[in-house]
Amino acid sequence: MEWILIILGIFLFLFLILMFSTLNVALHFVHRNDNSDIQITLRMYRIIRYTLHIPIVQIDAKDHSVKIREEKQTSMGQKKEKKKKISFKQIKNQYESFQKTLKHVQNLYRIIAYFLKKIKVSQLEWHSAIGLGEASSSAIAAGTVWGIKGIVLQLINTFFLLKGTPSISVVPVFQGMHSETRLSCMVSFKIGHAIVVMLKILKSWRKSRRSSHVNSEYMTGGV
Repeated sequence: MEWILIILGIFLFLFLILMFSTLNVALHFVHRNDNSDIQITLRMYRIIRYTLHIPIVQIDAKDHSVKIREEKQTSMGQKKEKKKKISFKQIKNQYESFQKTLKHVQNLYRIIAYFLKKIKVSQLEWHSAIGLGEASSSAIAAGTVWGIKGIVLQLINTFFLLKGTPSISVVPVFQGMHSETRLSCMVSFKIGHAIVVMLKILKSWRKSRRSSHVNSEYMTGGV
């Protein structure tokens, strides 16, 4: 009996540590002409570290798919590499499946909005360079990119908790065609907040499914 209480106490202690732990996600995105590279690093307590490196290898114009190579690295130094192909049809099917799930979750947007406000976005840097071959076109394009970045920053500041002053720049390139952007930031949130949100979504989903099941039985004359 004592051993059971000790084991339960250890599990409760570890669960409380997990609930109050902060997960830091470092995002790095680089795009230069036809090449793109994404790196995502997850850290917790400076000990647990997991890195996902996704260089986009090739874009297939025939079926509008993207061939990528994933490189995963853990804090223990283990590396794994995997190649995959993502098509537009797969993305569309996933989106439709997600939309069907949303219909069964009540107050989903309110729940997600609550969680997003708990997410801290810091060390935001976003630098771009664009050229369309002509000075006038490049200047107009740079101005357009500035406007888009302003809208995106406003959305981030509205839905997330933006910390610090973002470093933003747009450089017009007047010689030749050019497209380049570098985006990096740190996203942090309490794991406990994520667990609470998942439980709320699950509870709302089950409640909605139960309600729709009762309504369908009522419409068909069931008991």
